[in-house]
Amino acid sequence: MLLHGWPYDIHNFVDVAPLLASAGYHVIVPYLRGYGTTKFLSADPMRNGQQSAVALDIIALMDALKVQKATVAGFDWGARTADIMAVLWPERCKAIISVSGI
Repeated sequence: MLLHGWPYDIHNFVDVAPLLASAGYHVIVPYLRGYGTTKFLSADPMRNGQQSAVALDIIALMDALKVQKATVAGFDWGARTADIMAVLWPERCKAIISVSGI
């Protein structure tokens, strides 16, 4: 699971995703909440960028894809998302790679 940062998007992984896939990994590169083609099923709930909400988005994506455990790598907001996933859902993280300048 490769998670982009702000203000970037999934295109930051355009070079590394094919390398990982060619090495036999299943690579998932989702847009984080509010980026790219993301949309919500209902317009009613308030939306925000709380890091725990973004982490829960990725857990929900993993559930939808039936991914029990993943290596999660991210930078900037993606790094914080990976960190929060590792703290709140350690059983879902095989490993994390967290790169942030903050």
